[in-house]
Amino acid sequence: MRRLLIISVGLAALMVGVVGAWYAVRQEREFRRLIGTGDSALARDDTYGAIEAFSGALALRDDSMLAHLRRGDAYRRRGELTAALRDLRQAAALDPSAPAPAELSGDVNVAMGRYTRAAEDYKAFTLLDDRSPRVLYKLALAYYRNRQIDDAITPLRDALALDPRLAEAYYLLGVCLRERSETEEARQAPTRALEISPTFAAVREELVDLYEATGRR
Repeated sequence: MRRLLIISVGLAALMVGVVGAWYAVRQEREFRRLIGTGDSALARDDTYGAIEAFSGALALRDDSMLAHLRRGDAYRRRGELTAALRDLRQAAALDPSAPAPAELSGDVNVAMGRYTRAAEDYKAFTLLDDRSPRVLYKLALAYYRNRQIDDAITPLRDALALDPRLAEAYYLLGVCLRERSETEEARQAPTRALEISPTFAAVREELVDLYEATGRR
């Protein structure tokens, strides 16, 4: 009788384990489905549908960095910036080694006009990944908008070392150098930008101003 009881308890425990494993697999499949649905909605620029899907995924796994990141991006695209920052900060806390939350947080802070915070976010990105000319340019632009002209120049040069055809970086470098009264190099940088992108109207305007300032009409 005792042996039968032990066998019954063992079988019951086995059944509980099987049911638990089945439920975990089912939950993981549903989580992945919701992430895929959210990604598809974002690709269509359906931010409302994306937020619903990612929220559903987070109801299943609140510790998912990816779901917080994706929902934060969806909120950012909708212009719900406070909600976006909340999700992006949570994503960064869940995975401090992931650079993407830092870049998107910087983008949100730029949209809010908080350039000091944006520069801190982009700087945090570069500490994790210093090979992105796009983010180095964003860092320089945040510094420039915060009137930290000297701080903007180094990331611009770093960005151009990684991508010598980044016309926007040449243009901004020229603007920064002009403000530092380094006239000759200030002229060379936008000239290079114009060679790369001949239709870049702002560069032409900058060169006109530079030539007029030096009497070269």
